[in-house]
Amino acid sequence: MKLFSPFLFVLSLLLVLIFSQTVRSEELTNEVFLLERNDKLMAFSSLGNNWFEKKLHTGETVVKSIYDGNVAVAYTSERALAFSGISNRWSEERFRIRESVVSISAEGNVGTIITTIRALGFSAKSGGWIESFFTIGQ
Repeated sequence: MKLFSPFLFVLSLLLVLIFSQTVRSEELTNEVFLLERNDKLMAFSSLGNNWFEKKLHTGETVVKSIYDGNVAVAYTSERALAFSGISNRWSEERFRIRESVVSISAEGNVGTIITTIRALGFSAKSGGWIESFFTIGQ
């Protein structure tokens, strides 16, 4: 019996290491790719197996874009844009007068754009933006 204890311990440890690597690799899977063109943004969804376009307005320019997991996020001179690889649709939120972007991020199913007056959060699962305004002085 005592000979099997170290063997079972080592076997258990190996299984935990293998399982954790499998979970980690699934968490890092990118399902969306984002391509910038002069007049549009193009998101490819591996789940939808298709390209989905978002036309830019005349004179509108992409300032920055990022993608990861099931979400692609971009901000332009006029609005915040996000694409969901789950629902395969674009969503937008217009910027207000004198609002400027502080940061942009995308990770997994979540995208964020932080501005001088609010925080915008995008969920790839719901396919929509949620906003939270900052109190003056914060």
